[in-house]
Amino acid sequence: MNRKLGILVIISIFPLLAKPVPDDTNHVRIGLALSGGGALGLAHIGVLKVLEREGIPVSYLSTNSMGSIIGGLYAAGYKPAQIESITINIEWSTLFSPTLSFGTQYLSERQKSHRYVFRLTHRNFFPSVPSGLISLQKIEFLLIKLLSKIEYNTFYNFDSLVIPFRVIAVDLVTGCKVVLKQGSLEQAIRGSIAIPGVFAPQILADKKLVDGGVLQYFPVDPLLELQPDFIIAVLTTQYDDEQGISMIDVISRTTTLVGFEDIKRQKQLADVVIEPNLEQFQASDYSKVKELITAGEAAAIQALPEIRAKLAGRRPVTEHKEINDRALPGVHAVRFEGLQVTREATVQHKMRTKPGMELCFDRLYDDLVRLFNTGLFNNVNYRLEFIKEDSVDVVVEVQEQAYGFYLLGIRYDNEDNATIGFEVGQSNIKGSGVCVRAAINLGDPNEYRLGLTDTRLFALPFGYGIDGFWGSIDRAYYEDGNWLADYNTDYRGAIAEIGYSISHNAFFNAGFDGHQVVYRLPSLPAFDTLPSEEWIIGPTMNLEFNNVDDLYLPSKGLACRLNVLYSSSKLGATDEFLKIDFSADHLIPLSSWFVMHPGLDIGVSFDKLSWSTYFYTGGMNFIGFDKEEFTTKHKVVLRFGMNFKICDLFNQSTYPLYLQCFSNVASFKRIDKLIKSSKISSEDIHLGVGIGLKTNTPIGPLQIVGSIGDFHRQHQDENIRYSLVFSLGRDFRYTR
Repeated sequence: MNRKLGILVIISIFPLLAKPVPDDTNHVRIGLALSGGGALGLAHIGVLKVLEREGIPVSYLSTNSMGSIIGGLYAAGYKPAQIESITINIEWSTLFSPTLSFGTQYLSERQKSHRYVFRLTHRNFFPSVPSGLISLQKIEFLLIKLLSKIEYNTFYNFDSLVIPFRVIAVDLVTGCKVVLKQGSLEQAIRGSIAIPGVFAPQILADKKLVDGGVLQYFPVDPLLELQPDFIIAVLTTQYDDEQGISMIDVISRTTTLVGFEDIKRQKQLADVVIEPNLEQFQASDYSKVKELITAGEAAAIQALPEIRAKLAGRRPVTEHKEINDRALPGVHAVRFEGLQVTREATVQHKMRTKPGMELCFDRLYDDLVRLFNTGLFNNVNYRLEFIKEDSVDVVVEVQEQAYGFYLLGIRYDNEDNATIGFEVGQSNIKGSGVCVRAAINLGDPNEYRLGLTDTRLFALPFGYGIDGFWGSIDRAYYEDGNWLADYNTDYRGAIAEIGYSISHNAFFNAGFDGHQVVYRLPSLPAFDTLPSEEWIIGPTMNLEFNNVDDLYLPSKGLACRLNVLYSSSKLGATDEFLKIDFSADHLIPLSSWFVMHPGLDIGVSFDKLSWSTYFYTGGMNFIGFDKEEFTTKHKVVLRFGMNFKICDLFNQSTYPLYLQCFSNVASFKRIDKLIKSSKISSEDIHLGVGIGLKTNTPIGPLQIVGSIGDFHRQHQDENIRYSLVFSLGRDFRYTR
């Protein structure tokens, strides 16, 4: 009896001791799908901001193209506010630029790479067509910097991210859609944004990945694998018939039209579809980040009532994972893959990551950037091969450039008329970094050059150059401000230099110059004392510092140059002389729209200066006077200018329009006599002022300047000089 009673008591109290079983029927896990759309996809940030602010958690993510960048960062643990800050502070025009970032090369390399505006590579003189018009290397670097440690800590498994994540791409090999869920997160995103024909495909194992929008612009169905209870899908597109002007605009719009039927099917899979109003934007509007984010916020706020109504009585689940730091492995070895021409010894010294060290992702990132900045590779990336859990091989994956090149420059100005420059060459000969080139300049001057250069001798910042040249240039001769005659100068010779890059913004060269000059002079008394030819032979020295932010349209920075030539009769020169030429220009930004521009030129000479080496002053280097109006043995020029930014043409920061004001004053007396003079005569001083416009074009800067000179000379109206200067294109000429 007692035994039965005890059993009944235990049975009766057991339900009281048991824990209540939670009711999961009201819990809801939300999946979020983000479409592509180029810059239009930046609106996703605004949607994420609203969802987070309103306490609507995302449990799963499926993305494509630009949505992959935004969604990938969000899945990796970045907050919407952080993603917003990143995208606002990015210089998008630089990020999509195929050229090396300005300032990353040594100054001498920078000047060479920006001399011409058109560049085409070749292999064995046959043009090499790239797989994409624009490199995504800089975006890869951004993603590596932001994601490399996170993807390592999550064991390269997208389900282990803060939010499980799917990336949509298309494999060009099979023509099929690929849903990426593991491996390198950065490379998966890179493949998803590779618009065919615009960006090179991403090679991943045996796949060639391009933008997933080719087959699926609106990636909702990949979420079904993750079994969300509720799907919110964000579609960033436009339906306006007016297409943008860029290739990205056209391809983005074409992708949307081709996938229109699939977009309708994907919409039916979503519980709520958010479509920001983006009709006033284009897929290339990366300069309108804030406005696009605002459009996304507005659309998400408008969708909140529908979301809340459909979630009524249900509780969204927050299942965000925490990413824990994983012990860093040791570096077992550093290997290179993809070197076919370049010697490993040429690039090995760029790696600060060494065997025996603990792996550091920040250091590895810096290594990759240094390798890319050599200019030897189209693409640089890495992968880790695990030897064991605490040891890895760092495999540096490089894609070599076609090292042959064709360069073309076009320029026009109303002083020298049209000039065309063409250059053909081969760099990285035998994998050593040596470059040989031949250049032709047609116009003024007509010039031919053949040269050999290397800017990184023995993997050090030492360089050398050997140039042979022959040319002909027209000059003008003035007397007392009046044009007298034109004459022609033929020149031929060679120069050899060896230099040292003091920093990325400064270099020093010492060399030897030997050339002959032959004058073709009109029969005028002014030329009777000039020789028919001269030899200039002797050592040279050049010292230059330049940290301006753009070589042709700078808005800040300092540029200084010192050139010294000593021509010695003992070495065979016609005359013995010393010539020193110094110039400095400082651009001081006082606001985003106003830049002050003081400058200074000083030229001095000793003994008998050869006629061809006189200082030529006028035109753009001395506003208010004709080009070469002053041909002198000495000069002191003080300049002061102001640049007022009016606007960015085409809403692009690379096309600023400036209103420019100029003033300059000069004397061509010997400096010591000028200093000792108790009273400076107005005859010794020349003044000029001008006003003009300057902007950028696809072939280089465009500048128009109207000016007057010597207006200060009272009762001498005949001495007032009027000048109009127009120029278009980069000045690629070696001789001016």
